[in-house]
Amino acid sequence: MSNSTPPLGKPPANYTEALYWKISEKKSRLIAANLLSIPLAGIFWFGFYFIIRLSGKFPEYVFDDPKQSLILLVGFAITIIVHELVHGLAMQFFGAQAKYGFNWKGLMVYATAPGYAFQRNQYLVVALAPLVSLSALACLGILIQAGASSVWLFAILGTLNGGAAIGDLWITSVVLRYPSSAYVIDERDGMRIFLPTD
Repeated sequence: MSNSTPPLGKPPANYTEALYWKISEKKSRLIAANLLSIPLAGIFWFGFYFIIRLSGKFPEYVFDDPKQSLILLVGFAITIIVHELVHGLAMQFFGAQAKYGFNWKGLMVYATAPGYAFQRNQYLVVALAPLVSLSALACLGILIQAGASSVWLFAILGTLNGGAAIGDLWITSVVLRYPSSAYVIDERDGMRIFLPTD
């Protein structure tokens, strides 16, 4: 096996595709992802609720007028956009050029880096960056705003981000089945995994 370093964003010459995985390839996967996002969101809601209780101040929930509901809807949209931007920033950190779009078949926004091969552990960072960073920001917002009704906004948006990360967690579980020597090329709704042939 050659020990020479491959060009940035390319798998070594002796690597071949071992897996092409798409979440939208089977309708059952899309249904499963949507169903699994519900208990996942519940876990995050419980976590944020626990942090609110832990802060010692339990504010009243007051998202009951049109203005506050509008703030919540805008917050939803911003959270989804920022989630994908964080994926893109992580891709750029590893030298890739991120592109963004909307997948009508899967009804999801995406960030991708066409043709760019990440080392396995780099790709895990890309996949999990929005879940980890935005969850941490939600926790920080809850602690800073302890006692204010705005903590519920952080909790709700953090829960949305957590539930929406089901695809990222699913992809992570697939990637972790392969050794750290693997390379991964991101697709709009999936990935290609490359392994050495010798």
